[in-house]
Amino acid sequence: MSLKQGNLYFEQGNYQKAIDEYRKVSSDSLLYKSAQFNIKLCEQNIGSPIQQRNQVITGNSNQPLVSVIMPVFNVANYLDTAILSVLNQSYKNIELIIVNDASTDHSLNIIKMYEKQDSRVKVIDLEFNTLGGAGIPSNVGVDAAQGKYIAYADSDDILDQHAIEKMVDLAERTNTEIVIADFITFDDKSREKKISYDKGNWNDIPLNKVFHPKDTPSVFRISPVPWRKLYLRSFINKNNIRFPEGDYFYEDNPLHWFVLTKASKVIMLDYVVAQHRMEREGQTMGAMNFKLSALFSHLNTIKNFLFKDSFVPENFKKELIDFSYRSNWVIDRQEQDKIKKVIQKRYAQVSMDIEKEANLSKNTVEKIRSNFYKRCTEYNKHYPDLDLSIVIPVYNCVDLLPKLVDELLKINLKTEIFLVDDGSTDGSTELCDSYAKNNERVYSFFQNNKGAGVARNLVIPLLTGKYSYFVDADDIVDIKALEEAIKFADKNKNDLLMFTYKINFFEKNTTRGMWNADQDLWNKLLKSSSNQEKKILSSQMVNYPWIRIIKTSLLHNENIFFGKTVVHNDVPYHWHTIIAAKNIGVFDKAICTHRKFDVRQQITNISDERRLMVLEAYRYTHNLLKKYDDYPVLFNYWQKFTRDLLTWARDRVPKEKLEFYKKRHKQIVDGLKEVKI
Repeated sequence: MSLKQGNLYFEQGNYQKAIDEYRKVSSDSLLYKSAQFNIKLCEQNIGSPIQQRNQVITGNSNQPLVSVIMPVFNVANYLDTAILSVLNQSYKNIELIIVNDASTDHSLNIIKMYEKQDSRVKVIDLEFNTLGGAGIPSNVGVDAAQGKYIAYADSDDILDQHAIEKMVDLAERTNTEIVIADFITFDDKSREKKISYDKGNWNDIPLNKVFHPKDTPSVFRISPVPWRKLYLRSFINKNNIRFPEGDYFYEDNPLHWFVLTKASKVIMLDYVVAQHRMEREGQTMGAMNFKLSALFSHLNTIKNFLFKDSFVPENFKKELIDFSYRSNWVIDRQEQDKIKKVIQKRYAQVSMDIEKEANLSKNTVEKIRSNFYKRCTEYNKHYPDLDLSIVIPVYNCVDLLPKLVDELLKINLKTEIFLVDDGSTDGSTELCDSYAKNNERVYSFFQNNKGAGVARNLVIPLLTGKYSYFVDADDIVDIKALEEAIKFADKNKNDLLMFTYKINFFEKNTTRGMWNADQDLWNKLLKSSSNQEKKILSSQMVNYPWIRIIKTSLLHNENIFFGKTVVHNDVPYHWHTIIAAKNIGVFDKAICTHRKFDVRQQITNISDERRLMVLEAYRYTHNLLKKYDDYPVLFNYWQKFTRDLLTWARDRVPKEKLEFYKKRHKQIVDGLKEVKI
């Protein structure tokens, strides 16, 4: 491909060969404008000393600054075109904030090249790949933005040359908060262009005329993608609007609703601002099957955002009920009947929760969708209400897994068990599949080796039980104590229940009770009365996930996930469950016996470069905690935990990375000292 080859020559400084390749791009190609822009850059650089090659385009200071946010992860083949389509805008007063989400291809090299060429390019290079899709890196970009307006650009799309100019001009003339424009799609292989797939939903929306979403509710039905919109940054910040953060994709759906339910001045622009690439390798739009259940997590998030206000316009309620009804397409995509029934249950749970919060008459709901109640009833009927969801990440545990699962299958509770094999090579995969085949409420999933945290996250959107419990495949569970714990939590309306544990030293065949420090904390927990005191004490306990059960509604409502890192993925789960809980219970029995190994591979024994992931565990967890009112209550304990964890991890960092780690260690500790509570 000529543009790709030209870019390679460009990066090498072979500008004449690059120009020859760019000129091969035909004028009817979607890439023509990018190729022409590249030719100009090459011509400027030919014969110039290296230190003079930087192309600096100064915007008109009389025009408002626009911050264009571009999250990037492993899109090197498309990145030049996307970046140049932003830098080549007819509207010059922009800053392009590129957030590299720890790409493993040569995306960062490309980004750095443009940073040197154009002073408008600002690069944020994240140390570790974040949870989910573009949500977290996009939020990082917004937090760094300085512009009056914010726009988004996908790192594999092409912006029309006049996109920013058209949207800013309309926003400035009409004093609007949100501009929504049109787009086209093109197939990455065939290059066939198509009009936007939501064009049919434009009919009832006025063009070039300011409207309030409550008066034009059909605007909720257009594609939620952010790269077709221009946002007034003060509006975004005033309403604390960001992408939801979690281990899922399709985050643009909640953002779309967050924006439209808070905006009072929206305008539609009938102009194609972006050419969206479809069907490329690695694109999240290609994700299928059970992973699409992430949409129900987003519906739940939208519900919670919308109904936290005391007054909600009726049209918003109606649109959300209709959106939940239309999300049935997720079920239609399921190929396995067994999984389909679980997802039908989640659909019914979320849809009926929305209906309850909306508090509309049955007649009104049936006018929106006559089949709404019938469908939910049918889906509920095909899958029972359960007491408990159990999640077990599995990695090379074919010898130990049967002892755990066989025992859990005897439990006297209505239970579902999710086995997630994390790329085992010892027969564990086949064992998980066998359990799923022979047991109605056991489910088997597989992922390539990404760690226990991501394995657990994979099925969190699917969980339907009243409570959820996460246990490791090589541990032992006392099912009688677990049964009692569930009943205890339900009776006391606990949304988080903490309990004791035991430690088994596998090779020595000896077992002890809790670690001494935890035992001291536990004695205080048993005497604690206030929820705040329980939070403080629970937060200081070891961050094992199997020393608690959590109400599944809390898990879903607060978007609680494990970290993405291979090591320390328990840290965010531990702190997030505790700070979010409104009624912590204390159950004085050991449910899990956790195995410790001297010889067998175990995450706690890792002493290689992966140990650096403790830095991302800190960053992600700290950002979570800051969003809660109880952050000041837990801050001193979080600060001590961070210091202790970073010091502990330092001795397990390889020598060649130690200086880097010490520097980051100091930055974090010093930064925490400066936090004002």
